[in-house]
Amino acid sequence: MEFRLLGSVAIVTEGGDIAAGPAKRTSLLAVLLLRPNTAVNVTGLMDALWEDEPPTHAKTVLQGHVSRLRALLAAHGAEAYGVELTTQGSAYLLRMPESLVDAHRFEELVGLAGTQRHAADSVRMLREALSYWQGPALTGTVPSGPLEAAATALEELRLTSVEALAEAYGKLGEHGRAAAVLRTEAVAHPLRESLAAALMTALARAGRRSDALDWYHRTRRLLAEELGVDPGVALSETYAGLLRDAGAVLVPAPAPGNIASP
Repeated sequence: MEFRLLGSVAIVTEGGDIAAGPAKRTSLLAVLLLRPNTAVNVTGLMDALWEDEPPTHAKTVLQGHVSRLRALLAAHGAEAYGVELTTQGSAYLLRMPESLVDAHRFEELVGLAGTQRHAADSVRMLREALSYWQGPALTGTVPSGPLEAAATALEELRLTSVEALAEAYGKLGEHGRAAAVLRTEAVAHPLRESLAAALMTALARAGRRSDALDWYHRTRRLLAEELGVDPGVALSETYAGLLRDAGAVLVPAPAPGNIASP
């Protein structure tokens, strides 16, 4: 038994994925998985399960979801994996080995990648970490503030990890791979200047200076049209470096050691 947060929230068993149930029950599971072995009080859970003001019967509804989730876990042998949903006064706690949660394994690998002395080891760990992602984090939960904030933090770490993977590829001289990794994310996040700057760096070092310049002008136009702003320092200096030198770029992607957990 394992648990997924990096994609559709689910209980993963040998027989396949098991959905927790309706959105509120899925959200309950997500909140508890985000804080394993930590008591989460009823107020915090209600804030996560109801986007607006919780109804008067919210505690009763929450208790019902807890009971059904507890039964679902028991039905799939959770006890054998050291997983137990317990009540502690006015709080609930999901006691479990944290390694059963994909988000925990992802963050752990990202942290380890940042401590490696050899770029090849960083590449291996970051690739494994990113392989846990099967879609947007916390898919299937209600659109509440606490859960959206958690999903945003996980996505930020994912993007930072992609930039770190490209940096590690660059250290190995595999600039084409670095550009391929970055381009996918730069297309999906066209206003993220750090991605654009890193992609320009990789493209230039791969001998594609013209493409790197084109990417700068594309990003500059989007920033002006969407946000009404000029490129920031990192992007501007990367562009200036391209103009000064046909093969060198001043601003690399963030190093794996600079990655911070959400």
